Formats: sequence, C-alpha cells, structure tokens
Amino acid sequence: PAGMQPAVPHFVTGEFTSHRKFLADKEYGDALDSIVKGCTDMLILSPDGAKVLLGKRRVHPQPDWWFVGGRMMPGDTPTSSCARLLRRELGLEVQPNRLSFVCSASLAWAMREQAPQTNGTTDVQLVLSMRATEEEMASIKLDEKEYSASQWVTPQEVLEGEYHPALKHACSALLIGRVMEKVESVAGAPASPDTDARLAQLARELVALRAPPPVGTSSYRVRCPELSYEGEVALPFDFDNCLTAKLSFKRACRMDPVTDCVGIAVVSED
Repeated sequence: PAGMQPAVPHFVTGEFTSHRKFLADKEYGDALDSIVKGCTDMLILSPDGAKVLLGKRRVHPQPDWWFVGGRMMPGDTPTSSCARLLRRELGLEVQPNRLSFVCSASLAWAMREQAPQTNGTTDVQLVLSMRATEEEMASIKLDEKEYSASQWVTPQEVLEGEYHPALKHACSALLIGRVMEKVESVAGAPASPDTDARLAQLARELVALRAPPPVGTSSYRVRCPELSYEGEVALPFDFDNCLTAKLSFKRACRMDPVTDCVGIAVVSED
C-alpha cells in the first residue's frame, strides 16, 4: 500500500520500442484466454482529498461501482498509462508525475465484453491516486456509453458500504498511506514522551487498517439487471504473505507480535 511501497518501479532493459496494434474483438478475445492483462485504475480525489470518484459501469466485467481506469499498453509506465486513460475517460490533461501509487491486486472475472463473454478475463491491477483541482472536478464527465452514473464518496463510506472488495482494499491502502505520512512526520520530531505516545497511537491505527480481510465469500454481490447478471466475489486471501508483512511491521515499530502491544514506538535508522 501507499507509504509502504511509495511507487511502482518501471525498468526498461535494452532499447524497447512499442509495437502495439489494434486487435479486432475476435483476436482480443483469443488473447484474453491466454494472458493476464495489466490494468491501471485510479482513485481520483476531490481537491481537499476527502472523497474519491466512483463510476457505475454499464459493461462487463464489473457492471457496478468501480474505479476510473483501464488496461495498460506496451510502452506505458504506470503513471503515463493513467495520464492516457484520464485523457480518454475524463477528458483531463494530467502530467504523469501527479499520480501516486496506492496498491495492487489480482482480479479474476467470470464475464467480459468480448465473445465468448462467459470465458471471462483476468487482471493484475495497479491502483494510483491523484488529487483533482477545483476546475478539473467541475469538468469531469464520464463516458455515458460505459458509465451510467458517478458519485463522490469518502474512503470510509466505501469501507462500510456495499462495494467490491477491490475498492475496499484500495481505499484501505489509501488511508494506510495517509497514516504512514503522519508516522514519518512524527518520527522526524525530537524524541519525547509525547512523540512516543503519538507514534504508538499511529502504530495501532496502522495495525488496525492492515488487518487481513475475511476469507471465503464477500457479502457484496455484483448485481446488474440491465445485463441480467449477478455474481459473488470470492476472497482467497494470501494469509502467509499478510502475516509476514504484519510481523515485519510490528518489528519495525517495536511491537509484540503476539499481543500487539507497543513497547517503545520509535523507529530509528541509526
């Protein structure tokens, strides 16, 4: 999540030149049966950072509330992919350096737009965020062919509402990043009992936000009467990796890995 991994490195080995081309639906459908595609999706933030933009999609694979975004193209970096998609999806001209990494996820979908639709599709998703200006917020208009509605909601409303678990994961990561920024700011202050107490409080907030999601089936279901489609979302979470990350964090913050109690919550690079 943001704050733990601040960016997505983009390594170019040799002199790479993109040879991307348009694929007809039949060719693209055949490709989707054999590849996992990369996508960049975005949490567009209101100017004050308090809310995120969601669009209600009309089309598969997620005909419900979702991110603004889409697939990466050869030659894109994660941030340049977002800038290209913002231009296409929202008509916004945005410099790539305004985008910040939030989190990543792996997605599998039972349906897709290309025939045969029931073959589904799979994605590796990178989520980035960008704070819109007042002018940009006022000019945003989603493509009516792809979206039936849009809304600005707080990350907490996403976490507590009926939204896809991938949206909840991203909003949780966004909040983790904000707490991490506070940790870095407080850790840079002179040591004192107040500083230590504040770090301990922030450490508890981080541990709570990083709690693993449930395993099994989410209470959320995709429901789209217009497409006569309904689907549940499975949550096969990787607990081993989660436990490793959680224990690493606790060691960094001098926390007891069993009791979650904070000892001396001071992170030092000395």
